[in-house]
Amino acid sequence: MNQSTLITVYITTKDRSQLLKRAIDSVYSQSYRNFEVIVCNDASQDSTEELLNYYQAKYDNFSFYSTSSTQGACVHRNIAISKAKGKFITGLDDDDFFLPKRLEVFMEHYDKKYAFLCSSYLRNSAKERLFLKDASGEISLNKLLHYNRIGNQVLIETKRLKALGGFDENLPAFQDYDMWVRLIAKFGSCYKLNTPLYVCDNSHDGERISNNFTKVMAGYEMFLSKHERLMNSKHLASMKLLKLSISKVKPNFFKILSLMNLGNFKSALNQLIK
Repeated sequence: MNQSTLITVYITTKDRSQLLKRAIDSVYSQSYRNFEVIVCNDASQDSTEELLNYYQAKYDNFSFYSTSSTQGACVHRNIAISKAKGKFITGLDDDDFFLPKRLEVFMEHYDKKYAFLCSSYLRNSAKERLFLKDASGEISLNKLLHYNRIGNQVLIETKRLKALGGFDENLPAFQDYDMWVRLIAKFGSCYKLNTPLYVCDNSHDGERISNNFTKVMAGYEMFLSKHERLMNSKHLASMKLLKLSISKVKPNFFKILSLMNLGNFKSALNQLIK
């Protein structure tokens, strides 16, 4: 296997030193070995700094940056992107972890005709591990505007992320979805592998943006305002369905049915089941 191409893996973190250790170790357990790791520490108050110093002393391809005040995940993602030396770049949240062949499989399947690659993943909850494999194959802008079929991490040429200025630091939520929409609008469809290549861990009780209703709703409204011009009536119905799913109000069965279309069928069906 040719490993001549450098990949940057960036991780943003705040006050999750034990989970962060698992995330970093999952990168150093990769079968593909030509990578660098950049960790951006968002003013952590736990033992994160000591952990980062340990890894920096241990590995030549490890670096980190810390801020003295909280700046938010997108600011730190953009710091990492600006520092990246890899031709390719991919991210990892500090509470998630890579499966051992993630980078190898990505490099084997990369095709520059696609804006980026992403993959299915496993989700750990307190009760079970689920294989989330929705919408594998080519994902066009038309498909993506119904809901985020991609997830929160991709493999992409670093220059493409830089060309769009990185993540929108003004968004309190929906930052990933916004980035994928902008990338696909600029560079064309992406491709999603059916193979699960990382684990999204929701089993811990740490703070998550998805649990902050105010931030999520504000992010939704800003996302819709930014991209509504790209949407047709079916996309807008899907956006209304999305708003129902994140609202604290129990959705009406017939309201969900009225918003259902081929673009959001699986998402609507999940809401009906719930």
